Amino acid sequence: MDMEIQKKQETPLLSRTRITAALVYEGTTPSRQDIRKELSQKLKVDEELIVIKHIFTKFGFSKAKVIAHVYEDKKMAERIEDEDLLNKHLSKDEQKKIKEAKQKAAQQKKQA
Repeated sequence: MDMEIQKKQETPLLSRTRITAALVYEGTTPSRQDIRKELSQKLKVDEELIVIKHIFTKFGFSKAKVIAHVYEDKKMAERIEDEDLLNKHLSKDEQKKIKEAKQKAAQQKKQA
């Protein structure tokens, strides 16, 4: 996987930087976790501060355009970004636990 950062746009009011990057890969499209690791190494930033907003791919090509936000602190990311988007950055096990907890809460609400 090879990544080239094309654009950085500061947004001081939201305490973040918007990153646009070009990604070249082999095989299947890399996961959000893999892209997040690659970006954190390139930018020398903690992975927890990076939120992958979009991965734009084209059928038949091994290229993608990635839009990411790099926050100054984790609390700002949690305040601004949608909870479902943040959950996409978790491991499969963590995602499964959250889904089960939501289903359990919905069942309890239904019964009440």
